[in-house]
Amino acid sequence: MIQSDFLRIGVVPYANGLPLEHFLPNYLPQARIIRAVPSALGKMLAAGELDVAMLSTIELARHPEYGFIPGLGIGSDGPVASVMLFCSQECRNVSTVALDQSSLTSVAMARILFAEYWKRNPRYMPFTPPLDNGLRDADAALMIGDPALEFNGSVLRKLDMGECWRDYCGLPFVYAAWITGPGLDPESLQEPFHRALAEGLKALDALSRIRAGQSSKPPEFFFDYYTRCVRYQLGDRELEGLRFFLDRAREHGIV
Repeated sequence: MIQSDFLRIGVVPYANGLPLEHFLPNYLPQARIIRAVPSALGKMLAAGELDVAMLSTIELARHPEYGFIPGLGIGSDGPVASVMLFCSQECRNVSTVALDQSSLTSVAMARILFAEYWKRNPRYMPFTPPLDNGLRDADAALMIGDPALEFNGSVLRKLDMGECWRDYCGLPFVYAAWITGPGLDPESLQEPFHRALAEGLKALDALSRIRAGQSSKPPEFFFDYYTRCVRYQLGDRELEGLRFFLDRAREHGIV
């Protein structure tokens, strides 16, 4: 059994992860923190280079041997502001979509929405932000994380994917969770990870100021994001939404 004091923990380099991970060193002082985008963290966990990571939830379908720490994650029940589809024309006319590969869950979400919500079967291609890289070759581009959250440019239309998902199925969406590799009991980690989040939620003013110091946006922008858009505590409805998403991803052969 891996000792929790010496965990290798993967965290995302985005604003949305800050309340979850900022205070972890207070409760796991000997843990090693590794920062990377979710898709890279997924490869590291699969290679045995991490013990637990804030990963795209699609990994739970791809790796049935994984577990996740109950009650914690990154979700939304409606608009999320950091998973956005930018379109150069009306969505009903989109035939090509560029996908930011940083989050495999958001990519899967977009493919499900195009197939079932917008009744489209576009051609997909990968791209790396900024947005111009995607819209140069495609009718629409999916961007996630801080590039989507802080985008200031103009496009014909931008769609909040969290809002589109709730309109489609009436359920919240869970983008990421603390996912554990084989040999680690996720329930044994509940106390330090839950305590870290509880401290983070009490310190949203301070965390908003920290994040604003790395951005052109003011602290109020991030405080609004943390309190209005993102859900960090996963209850029954969030888990229902997660199960629905994973079922649809399997049905479409995405996993």
